[in-house]
Amino acid sequence: MQLDFASMAVLIAINLVVIGMALPLVMGSPVSTAAQHAQKYFVLQAVGWGLILAAARLRDSGWAPMLSLAAACAASAAQWQMAQALQNWLGPRPLRRLVMVVCVLGPVGFAFLIDSIPLRMAWYSACHALVIASLGWMCLRPQRAATSSWRYLMAACAAVMGLSLLTRSYLASQALFQEGFTQDSLPNHLFAMIAQVCGSLSLVSMLVAWRDETNQKLRDMAMTDQLTGLANRRALLQAAPQRQALAQRQNLPWAVVLLDLDHFKAVNDQHGHARGDEALELLGQVLQANIRAEELAARWGGEEFCLLMYANQAEVERFYQRLSTALHDQSLHKLGFALHLSAGCALQSAENSPPFASLLQQADNALYTAKNQGRGRLAFAPSTTPPLLAPARAVELS
Repeated sequence: MQLDFASMAVLIAINLVVIGMALPLVMGSPVSTAAQHAQKYFVLQAVGWGLILAAARLRDSGWAPMLSLAAACAASAAQWQMAQALQNWLGPRPLRRLVMVVCVLGPVGFAFLIDSIPLRMAWYSACHALVIASLGWMCLRPQRAATSSWRYLMAACAAVMGLSLLTRSYLASQALFQEGFTQDSLPNHLFAMIAQVCGSLSLVSMLVAWRDETNQKLRDMAMTDQLTGLANRRALLQAAPQRQALAQRQNLPWAVVLLDLDHFKAVNDQHGHARGDEALELLGQVLQANIRAEELAARWGGEEFCLLMYANQAEVERFYQRLSTALHDQSLHKLGFALHLSAGCALQSAENSPPFASLLQQADNALYTAKNQGRGRLAFAPSTTPPLLAPARAVELS
């Protein structure tokens, strides 16, 4: 039995409709923004092939050109949804704006050339090829953690589809498609089969991408303190050896700082545990706003926090003063009462590079020293013999 183009279009449209309906069931609810764009991609592809099928059935009527234009718009909208999905999965994509521009120019040129089947097909096929090639390039060099397998598979599909579209554009420009894309011909049949295979492989790629995204979110949750949004103790303990080794290799100063909210029990007793949670959230926000990108702040436990900083003694002192002042001012404004910090710090230098566990213990001892000296101050481990600082109290008295 001979399979004509209309039958192939029906099969492709049904396949895409089924995929579009099944994806929400497979992915569950709620899904990420990237997954939502992937779902819209398949729905719009199904709409596009359905319109192509309708244009094939109404080939001799005046509706055929309009249906073909609508199919072109649906296909361009689908590719834009794919670009949005890649942006969310892989981070900022350099060709995203080019994709947006070409997705608009493709249907516009199609409409302008609507009376010439060869020219409109040549134009749109070339634009579509450029968009798909750009999407394939966008799969490379991610700025977020992403498995290479699905990215390379999607890039390969984009290369094959882009090449087939360029071929179709050339054939159309040579007036070899006099009856249009919907005619029964070997090139059209080959293109339909390539589109079907690449669509199926793209579905596999997107499902793997969605799985990786879900797994990464679970890993992030396991490494994040849910109240403050900072890293948790587990994340800090995993990150500390690499950061300490980097400081040793590059001869950088490195500081381990333990912070503790003063009289936190009194905050819970006088203002309630909900306000105590707000105090911890506020400290997390202030820490995030004051640390540098290469530094790490983590909730160590309860009202105690730990910082890993590439900083010498003077820089730690300035950081503590800035942090204490910001926390004092913002807590008065947002909570209605002032919060103060005690801190203990242990420093690593080229001449003094103890193990991380030893630095942590030194910082903990220094924190107890700060508390015993009256709280609201910073103390250093004995090996650094620094002064004690109490900027938070100075702010309060002023």
